Amino acid sequence: MLPSLRALAPLLLCAALAAGCRAREDTRSADRLVLRYQPLGPDPAPFRALVAAFERESGVEVEVQALPNAADLAHQLLVTSLGAGGQDVDVFVLDVVWVAELARAGWLADLSDAFPPARVREEFLAGPAGAVVQGGRTFAVPWYVDVGLLYYRKDLVPEPPRTYAALAAAIRAARAEAPGIAGFLWQGRQYEGLSCNFFEALWGHGGAALDGDRLRLDTPAAREALGHLRRLVADGLSPRSVVTAAEEDARRAFQEGRAVFMRNWPYAWPLLQDPASKVRGKVGVAPLPGADGPAPGALGGWQLAVSSRAPAARRAAAIRLVAHLTSPDANAVLAIAYGRNPARHASYEDPRIRAEAPFIAALLPRVEAARARPVTPYYMLAADALQGELSAAVSGLRSPAEALARAQAQADAIAGVER
Repeated sequence: MLPSLRALAPLLLCAALAAGCRAREDTRSADRLVLRYQPLGPDPAPFRALVAAFERESGVEVEVQALPNAADLAHQLLVTSLGAGGQDVDVFVLDVVWVAELARAGWLADLSDAFPPARVREEFLAGPAGAVVQGGRTFAVPWYVDVGLLYYRKDLVPEPPRTYAALAAAIRAARAEAPGIAGFLWQGRQYEGLSCNFFEALWGHGGAALDGDRLRLDTPAAREALGHLRRLVADGLSPRSVVTAAEEDARRAFQEGRAVFMRNWPYAWPLLQDPASKVRGKVGVAPLPGADGPAPGALGGWQLAVSSRAPAARRAAAIRLVAHLTSPDANAVLAIAYGRNPARHASYEDPRIRAEAPFIAALLPRVEAARARPVTPYYMLAADALQGELSAAVSGLRSPAEALARAQAQADAIAGVER
């Protein structure tokens, strides 16, 4: 059996730390950059072509390094390398919830001269723009956005459910036609995907999770939300396997025709339409249901940042690379080749995207309605504790009330809040 990512984390972190220490002696010239990103899809060719175009136009060589697809592990590797003072990376991706933390640590170069905050707010969607502009300064540039969506089988469900009660009724009705089929697939593994599902359920119950800079996790709405996730498993509306599932586990099972509903990101759509997909032409997409009506999906997606450790000459080239990779042309490549939603308003009217990726173009209302997870420098520090408690609750090892009380105590301790 292969070791888990969590089991490998200490070894990978040690390797990153060693690399960071070695990088202090880095002597790369201004025309050689290192870019770290998470793979966008199974075919790297379109992204490589995008990078190659920059190399031709600028004369700058770009070494592309892949980060793990697991966001939690990618975060740990970046934090370890940057925290060690390394100069081994110039440009790197940031999840939307990492920017405040890394900016506060002083590891992100201020990009305000090249990307003035007012222009970022004008050209990019409000959610990602709000994540990258901190304290009136721009610390990253939105690359692409994600939003949590409800996928459903059109051949088994006449119309998408708007409420949790309607979701349960639709699952029972679909099972009458397709006995043995699973109901609702989502991400219940102990990682950030579970946090996204929890916050979506929280918003679906009318709750919020931030009071100033303080995470508010132990509230009536939060207990209702976590209880709802637990009941999905306990009542059999979701298979037990969701408690160990991530995005790809859900996507593969749904694509094989083994479930009625799935919560996932937009990237799943082109894969579900693959000629080999068993559900090709049978899938619809809708907003996630809530207690009383549709609920917002979690805002996801990635931003590009420049290391504050990069020497001035390389930093200028790095900023040019960020501008190239976040341009309208790059938005079109990522939308058409990888099903990644543009972060720019204007890209949703781009004729290329409307013609070749109409699904992406049609998602503008969903991404505009997406809601950010708590924007606070302490979020990632508290996330590990939160994920552990959420996992214990959805697995039935701890009651939702106890899990959230424990998570609140840990989050307050991390932020130095007196209860």
